[in-house]
Amino acid sequence: MEKNDLLLSAQRIADWYCRNTTNDGRTPFLIYTDRHEVVPGYEWSTAFALMGMLSAYKVFGKSEYQQTAGRMLGYLKSLQIMEPSSPHYGAFREVTPETNWCYVRDALSAAWGMVEAAEVFGDEECLDRALLWAEWFMRHGIDETGWPLWGLYFDPEKIDERVQMCNDIHGCFHGGSLNFFYRLFRATGDRRWVGGFFEHMADYFVSTIQQEDGFFRSVEKATGKPPAADPQNGLHRANDDLGTLGLLCASRIYPKPAYHEGICKFLDAVFSRQNADGAFEESCASVPVVLNIAAESGCHVPDGTAERAWKFFLSRQFPEGDPLFAGGLNESDQGYLCIRSMSYALIVILKLIGGDARFLTAE
Repeated sequence: MEKNDLLLSAQRIADWYCRNTTNDGRTPFLIYTDRHEVVPGYEWSTAFALMGMLSAYKVFGKSEYQQTAGRMLGYLKSLQIMEPSSPHYGAFREVTPETNWCYVRDALSAAWGMVEAAEVFGDEECLDRALLWAEWFMRHGIDETGWPLWGLYFDPEKIDERVQMCNDIHGCFHGGSLNFFYRLFRATGDRRWVGGFFEHMADYFVSTIQQEDGFFRSVEKATGKPPAADPQNGLHRANDDLGTLGLLCASRIYPKPAYHEGICKFLDAVFSRQNADGAFEESCASVPVVLNIAAESGCHVPDGTAERAWKFFLSRQFPEGDPLFAGGLNESDQGYLCIRSMSYALIVILKLIGGDARFLTAE
């Protein structure tokens, strides 16, 4: 596998985003190949796509990449509640300006995108918006134990039973929330954002969320043990949703051996289960996530592991042809394109090969 193969893959992903991002900054999240049905994107998926397109612009220099990123940023801004009289002033809605709910980690990712956009564009408004969200989080987004909520409704009288709200479960995905607060601290210099609540989250992530086998699992709030059935069916197994990257951020502030040990324990578990075809799990989204934290942390990567994983990843990219699919990723080989893996890959490939180390980093 040549480095140019990965750079070409990244450019094809960026071109897909240019073709399929609407004028108001929305992208598909899923597209089903059998019927071309489109499921619209969310705030979190747009935030990572925004970072990826900013990287693509820096590496490839195509103005349409920056323009697409700008449209994505406009969409994110449209989702934030900006009425000072609202009890949820600063919150991000999940899908549209009318959506009545959010998953807290998803909304955090939107705020994370604002921090990165503020740095790239020199846009103080973006940083102000990220701070507004962080203040909202401290008021509404965290439970009495100090772990972030799964999600919430802005108007609790308007419940949508189709939305999965599991606030009796501490989601393992919230390990990735540490990244945002670290990046906010780096942007502002305010140590409040890496204070006691941040340390508690990192400690809980390695002491309770991480299991003996090295993987992270959601646990019941009442018992601290994984439920009999994972509400997300193992979605964050090898793709830990950037939780180990969050631990690396935490180690920059609180140099506890347990944090780095937790990262390496997780990577050992993932690498020991790599399939013959190079996959870490069914979804190819785990490839950029895992190889990113391996590069950032300096934990040992067995010989040939990364090359086999990237070959597997490339095998999931749709060929040229239909503009709805060309360059996109068949994430789980189940008949749909999904941009979750695309945004992570765009960032990580352009970091490891393109030299743009600004995003998904603990620096």
